[in-house]
Amino acid sequence: MSFSEGLRRVVEFIERRFGSLRAAEAEEDGFTRWRERILLSILAASTTLCLLAMAPALYLALGRGLWVLAVFDVLAASLCASLLLLRRLSFRKRASLTLLLPFLVGITVISQAGFLSGGPAWLFAFSVLAGVLLGIRAALAAIGMNTAAILGLAWLSAEGLLAAPNETIGVVLAVSAGANFVFLNLVAAISVAVLVNGLQSLNRKALAVTQALRDERADLLRTREKLREEIAVRRASEQALRQSEQKYRLLAENVRDVIWMTDLDLRFTFVSPSIQALQGFTPEEHRRLRPEELITPESLARARRELARQLELGRKTGSFERSVTMEVELLHKDGRIVPAEVSASFLVGEGGIPVGILGVTRDVTERRRAEEEKRELMERLARSKKMEALGTMAGGVAHDLNNVLSGIISYPDLLLMDLPPDSPLRRPLEVIRESGKKAAAIVQDLLTLARRGVPTFEVLNLNLLVEEYLVSPEYLRLKAFHPRVEVETRLEPDLLNILGSPIHLSKTIMNLVSNAAEAMPQGGKVVIATENVHFDTPPAGRELREGDYALLRVTDTGIGIPPEDLQRIFEPFFTKKKMGRSGTGLGMAVVWGTVQDHRGAIDVQSTEGEGTEIRVYLPATRESCPLRSPSGSLEALRGAGEKVLVVDDMKEQREIAVEILGQLGYDVRAVETGEQAVELLRREKVDLLVLDMIMDPGIDGLETLHRVKQLHPHQKAIITSGYAETERVRIAQQLGAGCYLKKPYTVQNLAAAIKAELSRG
Repeated sequence: MSFSEGLRRVVEFIERRFGSLRAAEAEEDGFTRWRERILLSILAASTTLCLLAMAPALYLALGRGLWVLAVFDVLAASLCASLLLLRRLSFRKRASLTLLLPFLVGITVISQAGFLSGGPAWLFAFSVLAGVLLGIRAALAAIGMNTAAILGLAWLSAEGLLAAPNETIGVVLAVSAGANFVFLNLVAAISVAVLVNGLQSLNRKALAVTQALRDERADLLRTREKLREEIAVRRASEQALRQSEQKYRLLAENVRDVIWMTDLDLRFTFVSPSIQALQGFTPEEHRRLRPEELITPESLARARRELARQLELGRKTGSFERSVTMEVELLHKDGRIVPAEVSASFLVGEGGIPVGILGVTRDVTERRRAEEEKRELMERLARSKKMEALGTMAGGVAHDLNNVLSGIISYPDLLLMDLPPDSPLRRPLEVIRESGKKAAAIVQDLLTLARRGVPTFEVLNLNLLVEEYLVSPEYLRLKAFHPRVEVETRLEPDLLNILGSPIHLSKTIMNLVSNAAEAMPQGGKVVIATENVHFDTPPAGRELREGDYALLRVTDTGIGIPPEDLQRIFEPFFTKKKMGRSGTGLGMAVVWGTVQDHRGAIDVQSTEGEGTEIRVYLPATRESCPLRSPSGSLEALRGAGEKVLVVDDMKEQREIAVEILGQLGYDVRAVETGEQAVELLRREKVDLLVLDMIMDPGIDGLETLHRVKQLHPHQKAIITSGYAETERVRIAQQLGAGCYLKKPYTVQNLAAAIKAELSRG
């Protein structure tokens, strides 16, 4: 440990042990603590030295008889020790009492030992220490006391009142020495006091600066805390902003709708990436283009008119807080037009003045397609309801007409059986019969229109039906009416079979070819084509399922169908042909009903002045067509006296049936109701029932057959009706009934049906 370090520790120990300054006093200017350290060091050193010098001093003083000095030494040592230990005294009091010691010691030494002793040195130290410990005023006071003491001691010495040792100092020398002492004492004490005061002032300034720095540091700390809080708030805001930007970016980059901003001139300043899916442009390309290059002229003009209207409305109301939705047509990069819905509102700046437009654009192509499909479905539904209403009426009319036509068709057959070949009545009867058949065909069209005209399906091939039609009398008459029309066939060699009605499908082919010929009054070409079609996904707008289809296509090069008539061609009685020559107006309605009954679809494509193509899709089957057996002669169909019971609520129909069956060699009986038939069969048996399906009043044919089966489980029967085949007819056949015979029937048809049923099983 170095000497200075040891000394520093000793001083710090004395200060801790004997110091009396309060914390506030010590920190007042920072220099008072050093003065107390000096004072305590002086007291500690003085006490120690006094104690060490006490014995020799007393010995010397007693030996020479210096009792005053001896007493003074004891008092000085006691005072030093007391001032060191009295911590309750304030610093100024301790310093003042301490300073009295060198002053008193100096006076005592001078009075006892003379001016040439160490007394002046004590006085000199007194004033210097006064400047150090108490400042310049204390130093001046100490110098004054020293001057007064020296002058007083000099006067006493001159008067011989001092018992000083032998001193031979002249007056001049005494004055000179005294003046020098006072001057040097003054210079030294004031210099030390000024130096100490200067240091104290500097220290106070340093403390002030330190305090200012502390205050500034405290302000800086408070500012730092505020900054930390602001930084924390800003970081939280930045984090929220980043999250908001991420959400916005996620929304803007992934939503299908396009988010955009424009200025008030409709120049785009921002557009989201989804614009590429909508219009084909990248966002950068889109922002470089003018509005005229992005929106159709009509839509752009409408948008600008709406913008001007909204600006004017905002100025009048004082508020631009509103949004507008409108449909526009956008220009795609590849040149096509994209329908879109735009929702936009103003971007408002300072003062509530609009500075731009913020909007969202949505592609409405699918919505328009759905609306179009909905419209088509509604039209189909309305057409179906209209057809259903007409069908209900047509079904009721057809039932009554078929019963009436039975006489017109059946009686000529009976009469012709008895007439010789050269009878003049044969031709009129044949005309009556053919007219009845034509009327029956019209009734059959009404039943088809009513969706009640399709009998049991059978396996067919459209190619065979086309070929049969091209050699039919109907086709030959058509060629005679339209000699300049050329008919060409393009038939698929391996065309798939279908399940259907040959009569109705043949009439469909006839109606389509007839309409095509009528559409070419100046001549042209009709192409009848067939082909196989497979759908993995049902085509839009067509009520088809997945699977295989046989397609019938009839194309002409005629005048075409006007757009306003294209949706009406399937309506009953809608025609622009020459009435009386080209039919009743039921042709295309019958075609539509037939296609619907076969669970197919029909498609019409026509261009005015270029022609029409009609496509009929019919579900295909993998079943094979059965071989058609030729019809037998009437003689081969005669009976051998078998008992036949005719059950029909129409008197004329019963009479016709009885007459025909009697002519064919059957034992015939007839009843009016099903109840009568059941009662008769309780008493006797018959070989065959000819059973009308609909009878009113009373039970119908199905209920009659059900009761008869309870009496005779193996009873044979055939079903007749003026209606088409119904679900009740099929149920009757499941109970054991044979074929279904539609009225009006001919002698040949009735004879064949009865012969086939009697021969079955």
